[in-house]
Amino acid sequence: MPQPFSTRDDLKQDPFQAKIHAALEWIAAHRQTFLRIVGTLAVTAVLAALAAASFRSLNRQAWEHYNRAQGLAAADTPENTQNALNSYDNVITKFGRTKAAVFALLGKGDLLYREKRLAEAIEAYQKCLAKKPSKRIIPFALCGLGAAQEDNGDFSGAIETYKQFTANDPNHILAPKIYESLARCYEFSKNTDAAKEVYEKIITAFPDSLWAQNAQKRYLALAPAPFQDRGIK
Repeated sequence: MPQPFSTRDDLKQDPFQAKIHAALEWIAAHRQTFLRIVGTLAVTAVLAALAAASFRSLNRQAWEHYNRAQGLAAADTPENTQNALNSYDNVITKFGRTKAAVFALLGKGDLLYREKRLAEAIEAYQKCLAKKPSKRIIPFALCGLGAAQEDNGDFSGAIETYKQFTANDPNHILAPKIYESLARCYEFSKNTDAAKEVYEKIITAFPDSLWAQNAQKRYLALAPAPFQDRGIK
């Protein structure tokens, strides 16, 4: 005759069943405590859901303001430019914890640079980088910062910014432009040897490109002999 699947004694010895039984006994003995715990967990879950919904709403509003600023900046009139800056500032101040704030700082820096408000542009780019943006944003912020520093006459600052760019993203699509800007800043700083070194790197790393042609011309102007010796005309 087949044995039953389990007996009462078997159930009593089942560790899982024993834990369930012990838990039920504890709940029966501590009913008020159990209800308070359940109530707290329920309130926590509700608050978490509300916080998530609130953040989604803030995030949506932040991008709406950012997109408005971008549209105004593209119009390129004095009134629209100021309205665009106001919209960027609105994102930065009211929605500072959203990703849109990082993009707003970058957009603000670009707009201020276009308006030749270089000191303000530098500040915006620096604040953008201080927020530790994604790797996708950093090269553009460094490019803008270096250009603003260079145009503002801060060649040593621009050199450090451009060197940071090339150290982080030597193969970025903007890298040839950054190397050229770095070499130019070395020239402005009367550091001819460093400029020649960067120009030679451009020629080697980006052959048969317009960047290489321009770098070759500048190198020949600074030190014609080495290239003539190589047969480069």
